[in-house]
Amino acid sequence: MDFRFSEEEEAFRKEVREFIEANMTDTIRSKWLGGLLDTPERQEFVTKMSKRGWLSMGFPKEYGGTGESMPLAQYILNDELHKAQAPIVGKNLGVVVNTLLHNGSEKLKQEFIPRILKNEIQWALAYTEPEAGSDLANMQMKAELDGDEYVLNGQKRFITSAHFADYMWTGVRTDPDAPKHKGISLLIIDVPTPGMTLSPMNTVIGEQTNDVFFDDVRVPKERLVGELNEGWRYITEALTYERFAMTSFAPTIRKFNRLVQWVKDTELNGKPLRDDPVVRRKIAKLAMVVEAGRMLDLRCVCEAVRPDYVPANEAAMNKMWGGIAETVLTDEALDIMGPYGYLWHNGGHAPMDGDMVDDYLWAGHQRVAAAGVDISKNIIARRYLGLPAS
Repeated sequence: MDFRFSEEEEAFRKEVREFIEANMTDTIRSKWLGGLLDTPERQEFVTKMSKRGWLSMGFPKEYGGTGESMPLAQYILNDELHKAQAPIVGKNLGVVVNTLLHNGSEKLKQEFIPRILKNEIQWALAYTEPEAGSDLANMQMKAELDGDEYVLNGQKRFITSAHFADYMWTGVRTDPDAPKHKGISLLIIDVPTPGMTLSPMNTVIGEQTNDVFFDDVRVPKERLVGELNEGWRYITEALTYERFAMTSFAPTIRKFNRLVQWVKDTELNGKPLRDDPVVRRKIAKLAMVVEAGRMLDLRCVCEAVRPDYVPANEAAMNKMWGGIAETVLTDEALDIMGPYGYLWHNGGHAPMDGDMVDDYLWAGHQRVAAAGVDISKNIIARRYLGLPAS
């Protein structure tokens, strides 16, 4: 099998790298995987890409897209942005646009897709609730139809982009008597809307997420995505895209390569660490873990370019292995580094800029984000392997 990109694809990759090099600054660069568009500088960075036509590649012309383009263009763009710790566009394009194209009304497509492709609006994904995290189908936030509007009451938790988003892509319960995987609908909600209250929540990695409370929030019924009470199907499709369109294995590869370089450059008790047989075995193990992740990443993206195919099984494998790889990488790195791995930003004297502690904390997030490792295993077991539910 030939994993090389075509000349056209390599030329595009080169163009993206040159753009990043010319436009990246420290205020734009994100420490974490998937830089948010939460500042004017980051939003302007992405707007510059939209003016080059990079956000609209491959999307239908009637909604502001370019029509046909190289199939892997969006993957190449996303991959290079991740490598450079630049702001990414996977949430807006990969999740919202793709799901709208498959399921949204013509009115919603015309209203939102062209504006997303121009980077004029930002989105928050609002699914999780205090009692509906990994068991997402347990969401209880009510949406009751009153005339031409839905009236929403309830709470959403860990809504990461809510403090700067223009719209929320929101799961609600529209039929409380239906089985929990039924009776769910998907609504688009303006931010802010009267009755909506946001409460910031600071995470252990120093990023902001949010609780969002809804008290008789009124949403026009035309903001319903797809059919009433079919939202679970649309949300699971959106989550499939989230498991690969918003992420890339590139940051894990970057962290692994950084660790390898540190091992090459470090001496312990006067001996090169690279000559230690235990360390060499650990690095070899990590190399296999990382290469498997790269292959799963490529497989998922290549399947996604097939017409009308949503790679649910492949995305679950990709997400599962990504979370596992981050955990294995940080565990082994801390074992190799010993006490040096626990130095945390001490004036620039810590190995690898003192990022290892942050990487370890971030690995925990990776195991639960976008439904996480365990839910992905369940998807693989039941949908791909055909195993019975436990």
